[in-house]
Order: sequence, then C-alpha cells, then structure tokens
Amino acid sequence: MLSVIIADDEVLSIKMMENILDWDRLGIRIVGTAQNGWEALNLCHQEDPNIIITDIKMPNLDGLEFIKKARVTNPDAEFILISAYADFDYVKKAIELGCSNYILKPVDEFELEQTLKKMIAKISDKRTAEKNAVKNQMEHDRQVIYRYMSTGANPLAAGKSAGNLGLNLKSYTLFSFKLTDQSMNDYIENGLQLDAQMAFIMDRMSSVMKEFGQCVLFDYKDYAWTAILSGDCPQEWMPASASKMIALFKDEIHMDITVCFSSPGSRLDELPQLYKRLVHLSRYSAYVGEEQILGYGYNLLETRFQQVDFLAYTKQFTEALHQNEAEEAARIIEEVLLVSCKSDPASLHLFIDFNYNAFCAIRDKLIAENRLTEEHQEILTLSHKDISDIPTMDELSRFMNRLLQLLSSHHPPIAKSRYSALVEAGIRYLVENYDRNLSLEEICIELSVSKNYFSYLFKRETGSNLWAYLTEIRLNKSKELLRTTNYKSYEIAYMVGYDNPSYFSKLFKKSTGLTPNEYRAATP
Repeated sequence: MLSVIIADDEVLSIKMMENILDWDRLGIRIVGTAQNGWEALNLCHQEDPNIIITDIKMPNLDGLEFIKKARVTNPDAEFILISAYADFDYVKKAIELGCSNYILKPVDEFELEQTLKKMIAKISDKRTAEKNAVKNQMEHDRQVIYRYMSTGANPLAAGKSAGNLGLNLKSYTLFSFKLTDQSMNDYIENGLQLDAQMAFIMDRMSSVMKEFGQCVLFDYKDYAWTAILSGDCPQEWMPASASKMIALFKDEIHMDITVCFSSPGSRLDELPQLYKRLVHLSRYSAYVGEEQILGYGYNLLETRFQQVDFLAYTKQFTEALHQNEAEEAARIIEEVLLVSCKSDPASLHLFIDFNYNAFCAIRDKLIAENRLTEEHQEILTLSHKDISDIPTMDELSRFMNRLLQLLSSHHPPIAKSRYSALVEAGIRYLVENYDRNLSLEEICIELSVSKNYFSYLFKRETGSNLWAYLTEIRLNKSKELLRTTNYKSYEIAYMVGYDNPSYFSKLFKKSTGLTPNEYRAATP
C-alpha cells in the first residue's frame, strides 16, 4: 500500500481531503497531516511517503520552498500541489521543480481521484522499471560469474559481480543438481513442467539453498542447474542441503535429481578449478555406480593418484602375463580399477593410462605368440583414445578380460562399430519398443547395466539424451506413417507412443516446422 501526507494550513481542507475519497480502495494510506511547511518536512523525514499533497501557500515555509527541501530528503516522492490561486507564475515554478500535478481549490473529488490514479500508475511503472533494472543487472552479474567459472575469463569483473550479488568468496561451495528422467513419459512431463514452471522451480530451489547461506543459482543447462552457496555454513551441512533439495524435487516438484558438491573454496581464483572438478563428478558418479548424492568430504576423498604405485602394479601384471597366469592378471586389473573408485575424479586418466599399457602388453603377447588371427585384427587399430572412451569401471573390466581370454582360447573378434555393444543393444531395444512408455529401469534391467552408467554412456556415444533419441525414433516413424498410410494424425500419435495428440502435434511442428497434416500434404 502506498503512503501519503497532506499539508495545508486550513484544517477544513485537510479534513475534506481525508474524507472525500475511499483511500483504501485506491491502495493508499494517509500517514500524517501538517499545517505548515516545517511540520510537513518533519513528516517527510519520519514517514518517507510515496505521495505528498501540499498547499502552495503555507506559513513558515510555503509549498514551493517545502518541495525544494523535501526533494533532497525524499527524492522519489511524487507531489500534488493545491492552491486557491490560479496564478501562472506559481504553476511555472512548480513545473520547474518537477511537479506537474496542480489542482485548484476547492478540490474536486473526481479530479483528485483521477490525479491520484495517474500518480499510482506512474509509481507502479517506476517500480517495475527499477525491478527490471535490478533483475537485468543481477542476470548480467550471474552471467559474468558463470563465464569466469566455466572459462576463467575476466576475473576482475567476476569479483565485482560476486560482490554485487552478495557472495562471500572467502567461504563457498559449488553444487550441481542434475535432473534424471526415469521413463519416456517422465521426459515428456518434465519437459512440459520445466517450460511452464522454470521460474517457480528456480525460486523454490533458491529458497531451500538460502536456508544454508547466500546462494546464486545459474540457469538450467545440459539437464542440470549449477549453484554457488557461500557463507559461514560448515562443510558438514552440505549433505543436509543436498538431501533437502532432493526432497524438494521429489515431494513438491515431483522430479528426481542427483546432487554433487565440491570441496570448499576460499578465494575467487579457485572458482574455475572447483567448477572443473564438479563437472568431473558427473562422469565419476556413473563410473562408480549409482549415488544420489556425491560430494567431497562426504563420500568422496580427495586423494592423490601419485600415491598409487602404478610401477608395482605394472610389474605384477607383466610378470603374470609372462607366467601365463591370466587369472592373476585379471585380478590385478580389478584391483587397480577398484582403487580408482576411491580416488580423485579429476585424474581418472592415470588409471586409463595403466589400462592402455596393460592392453599394449596383452596385444604384444598375442602378436608374439601368433595368436592374433585375422578375425582379431581390429585389435591392432585400437588407440589410447579408444581405451579412454570406455567410460566406466565395469566396461573397462569386461574389455580387458575379453582380451585376456584371447590368450587361452578363441573368441569372437573385438570389432569396432559406430557405438559400443551396450549402446547398440540399447538402441535396438528403443527401436523395438518405441510405441510405449519405456522406463530407464526396464531398459537397464534388459541390458543388465546400472542406470547412471547407461545414461552417461548413451549420451557420451550418441551425443543425445536417451529420451531425446527415442523422440527422434518416434518422429521418424510418424513421418513414415504420414507418408505411407491414411491414418489420421491423432491416430499416428497414439501409434508412436504419445497419449496426448496435441503434444505430439506441437513436438512434430517444433522438429519439422510443419504440422503433421502440412507434412503429409507436402510429401509426394
């Protein structure tokens, strides 16, 4: 509600203005009245009113002098001048003081109400503009910090923006909140909900995080939100904040997320490295199995891989190969991979290096013993990159054990294809079952693989989210049906797995630029 004071040396004029309008209906509250300029000025200091109605002729300090002084202490106040004198000189001076609202006595009820309504609209517009300016500045500051965090660019601007947003970069932690869709229907419903309620969701997320400190939440990108939480909250509180966010999504927003958080930072220049390490956690969570919360100092220790004696492991592995002890060689590989699950995610490449060296030793032994037949020639073309592209401990283990088995018997060739066998099998399952609501659990049970691992592997190899890939299969099938059958578009929607024909039509147009019927008409 807006506030107003009324200044007039005539008590009857004040009483009349207090009573001729329904001030509450206008959303205005009278916070005080004065009978001279000095009283009015004191009221301005005390109440900081939004609107000041003042007579132009008052004792001690007239209306024009009062406005000059009030402008200093109440620069945002709006003024309405009232006078019994229709004097152009007064009006001119009032306009020079920025007062364009001038009403002659006796005050007309309708004229006063219309003047106040225009003033209310002006104040509302000003507040909206100020709010938008603040919002735009905050958005600019968020973008500056995110750019520095992700690229290291312009640290001075990032420091200034952090100060503008109230971040304490002497004590902060980074968070990642990753959305997980458990079924195709989840993917559709979550997408619709994010489109409709993103602002609300982010507001609720910020509210929860601010229970633990000052929070800056960045925009949704690559199925995840990133946040900086700063303040004096101890690191022991981080799992609690992660759990509360998971509960918020589950109970209120009806979505599932996984949460990762970094080790604590104490300087601005640590921010890019901490962000990089947070990104590594995404792969690591898939690498080690299913964890809904993964964080440094909670269930992840920052060890140094240099503490692992790779030389000893390599020597043991080479000796096992020399002694033709494939089982012992396999045990050594498994031990190294298990150690990797308790180590620093940012340095997984060191474990990859060990596996590549082990692969080279097996390959050289196969060549030396003339066991590398024509059907296994693909082994010769495998590179360090091929080994490093194997994303999980389980997959590495299976790959290395298949190589070891070649030393003792004949097995199907290790052939390179567009995707790994697991992803190829997943794609086949999508193609064969595209017309119903598939769940991630069903797919992973069929493939005997963990959900986190398969989701990560599928995105890594195909470049597409699992459900986005299934959407493309459905759309391609719908195009085929539109070209080759006379089924109505709503019938085709049901046939390719969509319960909502309206959603199918919007999705189809978004993908092709045409409605299903327009596509059919344009297709020969």
